[in-house]
Amino acid sequence: MGRVSVWTDTRHGGGPGRGGVVLDSTMLRVLVPGFRLDIPRESVQSVTRSARRIRRTIGVHGGRGRWLVNGSYNGLVELTIEPPCYTPRKPSTLFRKTQVSSLTISLIDPDGFIAAVEGK
Repeated sequence: MGRVSVWTDTRHGGGPGRGGVVLDSTMLRVLVPGFRLDIPRESVQSVTRSARRIRRTIGVHGGRGRWLVNGSYNGLVELTIEPPCYTPRKPSTLFRKTQVSSLTISLIDPDGFIAAVEGK
């Protein structure tokens, strides 16, 4: 339903149309070249426009349960996830399962995405 904004991290095979967010009745999937995260919908406790000011960083970044997946500095949405989910073991996560309790993503239509997650 929502899509990650234009992906610019070409080191991992990115480019326009290569990243996205897929939302269905049971799962929210974040798909970016080299990174995938599956979040059960019932684990999404809140979804809001993010007040974070992101500058000079685009890509996939995480630590201490907080993750940022952005292809833009605009259209940021923050999800609170409880119980936390975990990243798969991939090169982008240094082959470790890492906890995700907060996720900020950049979206082309953040308000439409929020409405879809809230079921409106």
